[in-house]
Amino acid sequence: MSKQHNKKSDRREAQRAAANTPRAAATPKPATPRTSSRTAAAKPANDRPLTFGRDTYIWMGIGFGLVVLSLLLMSGGRGEDPAVFDENVIYSFRKITLAPIVMLAGLGTVIYAILKK
Repeated sequence: MSKQHNKKSDRREAQRAAANTPRAAATPKPATPRTSSRTAAAKPANDRPLTFGRDTYIWMGIGFGLVVLSLLLMSGGRGEDPAVFDENVIYSFRKITLAPIVMLAGLGTVIYAILKK
């Protein structure tokens, strides 16, 4: 048992010695200037202004809201009995006329917001 214990301790010592020995030198890296985190935070990385302004995002939000509203207006129409086809529910004014108008208004609003600038 002591021989096995000695073998294990010899392996551990060899691993520790291998970890502490210096390895072959790698190619040196080019020196990069060090900047402190304070100067990096104070100076913006990109000086270019944003493409869209606050008003544009508001108009785009309104347009996307109208698109979602039109999708909600188109949903529904399920009857109580799946064997019965109710034309009044499926071909109602809300689904055939109002929802597409609201959809086009939403898409037009988004296009206006993008092209406004």
